[in-house]
Amino acid sequence: MLLLSIACCCGLPLWWFLPISSQYPASASLPDQIDSMQLRQDESSRAVAEELKARVRESNLLAEDTFAGIYTTSDGKRVTLFGSTGLRFSPESDAKSELDRLAGDYALQESVVVDTGVRGRHERCAVGRADGDSVVVCVSADHGSLTTGVFTRLSVDDSGRLLNDLRQRVVVPKS
Repeated sequence: MLLLSIACCCGLPLWWFLPISSQYPASASLPDQIDSMQLRQDESSRAVAEELKARVRESNLLAEDTFAGIYTTSDGKRVTLFGSTGLRFSPESDAKSELDRLAGDYALQESVVVDTGVRGRHERCAVGRADGDSVVVCVSADHGSLTTGVFTRLSVDDSGRLLNDLRQRVVVPKS
């Protein structure tokens, strides 16, 4: 009985705190190239990225840092990636709130949960429209960051997997 009490008293808080300590603090940096995707550096793309960073900062006043960039592939696919780093206590509701915030900008349909396989990281995707094209908007949130990707010419499943891959390369825990 004593062993069970110790396990419950010490083990449960440790189990709860482990994802937080492995995901926060985090930093983010956008590489010039990720696989076949090239970061666009033209004036228009940089202006859009700065606008996205400002909107992320505006919607998340406690963010420690913000990031944004637009990637393209040689076959015309476009990926817009933006987000913030900082402590998050409820990543699941933060991911849903971010999609709700973006719903008007992208005329988003109902979102679906994407399994990340990582405890403490939650991802949701929704289909929408941008500039007359069909897009998939995915949001991944954990205890140290929130990352949003807008994908053209990809399915929901492919977009979810790609966002997971991208955030692993862009967002790095500082542990």
